[in-house]
Amino acid sequence: MSAGKRVSLLGLSLLCVLLMSAAPAPTPLLATLLQTYYDAWTPVDADTTPLALLRRRALDWNVASEQLAPLIDEGHAYAELRGAVSLPDGRQSMGVWRAAVYRKNTAEAVLVLNDEWCAAGLCKARTRFVLLRAGQPDVPLAEAQLVPRIADGDLLDPGPPACLKGVTLGVVYLPSRFDVTLTAMATVPPAVRTACEASGVELALVTRPLRLSWNASARKFTKGW
Repeated sequence: MSAGKRVSLLGLSLLCVLLMSAAPAPTPLLATLLQTYYDAWTPVDADTTPLALLRRRALDWNVASEQLAPLIDEGHAYAELRGAVSLPDGRQSMGVWRAAVYRKNTAEAVLVLNDEWCAAGLCKARTRFVLLRAGQPDVPLAEAQLVPRIADGDLLDPGPPACLKGVTLGVVYLPSRFDVTLTAMATVPPAVRTACEASGVELALVTRPLRLSWNASARKFTKGW
């Protein structure tokens, strides 16, 4: 299928999702949007997330998603896949994939995709943002286009431990299932995590989540409720 046809299908799927509140729909609209996105997706070779491994096997969306315990909540425009898939060397990649649609209006929305996975002895996390507009190409969005600047102090309790001093935190964003918020969570490089664990520091106890609220008219997330 050509890129142009894929884009058109994605736009049509988006339009269906955005009009869900306007009229009852007998078809699974969010599932259709995600299937179209999956079909058009070509993961890079280094992507070891479970869903990427299944996509590179050219599995149909329905087959791939069923292998990852799918949760598709049409009413809240939220989806979640979790499970394990074998790497080429026989080891396992285990993780969870989350997707949520944040609407600006009936023709425009932002798709938030979050991956958290562990493979080959390393655990990673990432968030991707995609602008969806009915009848137009989907556009990857940079973090700065959607979320406010987040300082390390927003994600750390006062008096950070020695293993985190001088470390610039990464941020991953978790979409919400039941409301239009996004949760920012701190991430650290694997070597830093190892150093903290070796010194008896539990990162979950010294970092804190930051809640962001969706401002539909501005098509951005803002701090607080």
